[in-house]
Amino acid sequence: MNEVRPAPVAWSDTAWRAIGCSVLCGLAYAVLALLGEDQLPVSAPVVMVLARWFWLRHGLWGPGAVAALAGTAVAFLVADALRPSLDRLPADTLATEAGLLVALVVFTVCSRLRST
Repeated sequence: MNEVRPAPVAWSDTAWRAIGCSVLCGLAYAVLALLGEDQLPVSAPVVMVLARWFWLRHGLWGPGAVAALAGTAVAFLVADALRPSLDRLPADTLATEAGLLVALVVFTVCSRLRST
């Protein structure tokens, strides 16, 4: 039986997605800071963009699940480490960035391992 496997994620695609999501994260931070709102999640727009990218372009469920778990774990650990020394909004923004980068790298690496 010939199974069609999706192509692995290109590093250039990962880099462009990381840049775009970082800009989006910065914009979310700026808007929330201007509104004086530190309770809303700065990560929500980033997660929505990544989910749409995954759903429409890649659909590699195993690597996607591993990346989501790794990115979430890193984001929680970084937020937990930063919140005592920073305000909530900057700490959450930096934690979102760290989780984003880890999730994208893990997804790209796992998609390449699966294709070999």
